[in-house]
Amino acid sequence: MRKKDEMEQRMANKSAKITLFVTVTALFIIGGIEYFRNDMKMNILLVIAQLSVALLLLLEQYYLSKANEDNTFKKILLITLFFFFFLLAILLGTASLA
Repeated sequence: MRKKDEMEQRMANKSAKITLFVTVTALFIIGGIEYFRNDMKMNILLVIAQLSVALLLLLEQYYLSKANEDNTFKKILLITLFFFFFLLAILLGTASLA
């Protein structure tokens, strides 16, 4: 019985990760489309939505890693920082071209 509960918990954790990843990806795609559609002007509400969802994702992963005594949070944090700096470099590159 305990093994079944652990398996269900892992499936719930994985589905939450996938859902939040899809949400973050969709927000960034929609933000990119809106950015180019509005003559390279940022929509502050989209930026706030993107940052809040990304923060929720990181907080959830931190909580799950502490609850399950897992070290995957460090990997997720490094990947997130890499993508953050990558997107920042793209944003600064396009801003310098304008």
